[in-house]
Amino acid sequence: MVIAAQAVVPYVTAYSEETVALNLTFIRDAWSLSGVRLSYADPTSSDWDMGVLWARQKTLRRGKVLYDELHTLRQKECMLSRLCQVCQGPASDPDTGLLTWVFHVEPPAASGHLSKPPICRGCLPEAITVCPYLRREAHVYSSGDYGVWGVKGLVVSPGRKAVLRDVPRDDLHTLEFTFARALVVHVPELRRENV
Repeated sequence: MVIAAQAVVPYVTAYSEETVALNLTFIRDAWSLSGVRLSYADPTSSDWDMGVLWARQKTLRRGKVLYDELHTLRQKECMLSRLCQVCQGPASDPDTGLLTWVFHVEPPAASGHLSKPPICRGCLPEAITVCPYLRREAHVYSSGDYGVWGVKGLVVSPGRKAVLRDVPRDDLHTLEFTFARALVVHVPELRRENV
């Protein structure tokens, strides 16, 4: 947890000095379904995970705080390890084992697909107090566990405009042309909680 000017900066928040040049291109790949896939101009094996190209970012936590932007690697870490998006501690309640989620608008309950990491009960009150969006409107939910569903990213097809969308992990063809920015999980059941 980083404290800046009396306000807690959530662990998953991006900073301006963490941005890197994209340098995206398409490369021939005999293992891809179409024979071509999205890549960096200078690819490394660590650029891909789960069959998709992930955004590169530095992990400095320096520069201007970009509250409206999630840091891709920290978001993925929190989702995979069930960590609190604010303090990076365990997100599940030690007594009930439930996870807590807070949203500034009603969550997409119909799909149960979320890219926002959970929050621990200890960080919830301060998050609602400090975040201007949550001060206006906070929707708190709890859930049991969840599973990886796919990614949120830019689908970049040759000759077409890039489109931000959620891509399921079994859509192998689309994943080859996706620039992943966040892990998306499926939460089978969200239960509304009183704040």
